Amino acid sequence: MTRFPRIFYIMDRKQENNNSPDTIPPAMECLRCGTCCTRHQAFVTPEEIARITAWLGISRDEWMERYDDLRWRHSQYNLIRHVDGACAFLEFRDGLATCAIQPVKPACCSTWEPRPDKKECRTGLEKAKKNEVR
Repeated sequence: MTRFPRIFYIMDRKQENNNSPDTIPPAMECLRCGTCCTRHQAFVTPEEIARITAWLGISRDEWMERYDDLRWRHSQYNLIRHVDGACAFLEFRDGLATCAIQPVKPACCSTWEPRPDKKECRTGLEKAKKNEVR
């Protein structure tokens, strides 16, 4: 398997953690801490780029200039650029993380399932305990 730089994988976390289906913790409510959006770069397919650019009302060239991580040219996927250490579409409103392209966000983001066994979610729980979230 090719190693990719900190991007979301659409893969079964059971395989990653070598857990059986019986030992995987249940999903939890997203705390909207934004940690997953800072630790990972979302990958997008050409079809997702077309959907996002149509929704944003920009051209493919504008997408490439503003949002595409030009360092990534290893497959059919593109990476969404990080700006100031986070996804270019991550916004915070009233202390909660939100996605600026929520209605058309990529599959790797929409299929992300918050669970307490994920490092990102444990970080979010720690932030919540410190009242940094909500």
